[in-house]
Amino acid sequence: MRHSPVLLSAALTAAAFAIVPTAPALAAVQQAPACALFAYQPTRDGNTLTAIGGRTGCLNSATVTVRIVVEQKDATPKVIGELAQSGTEINLTTKAPCNSGATVRVHTETISSTGSIAHSPAITFEKC
Repeated sequence: MRHSPVLLSAALTAAAFAIVPTAPALAAVQQAPACALFAYQPTRDGNTLTAIGGRTGCLNSATVTVRIVVEQKDATPKVIGELAQSGTEINLTTKAPCNSGATVRVHTETISSTGSIAHSPAITFEKC
């Protein structure tokens, strides 16, 4: 018994579409990035401390504040640098002087008006 080449070709094409999902089906699997705050560990360049923080992957607007915070024994942490901005995607660089001559332990703190907070790991700078 002989099969028609047209029918065989149609059957193979139908089988291929059954195995491989179409482009809209693949697009439905992809998700939007999650809204998140970030706070990078502060750095030092000479007599200047720099902290970078912000917000990424967000669709709604918020006010974000990035701070350089000095940790203090037996006292409330001290903010020595601060910068704020409103928007959906935010990347801020905050700077503060490093000229007291003391040893300081600092971290970056990123705060959103939505209530979220992110902290970087702390780092110690000598003679700052």
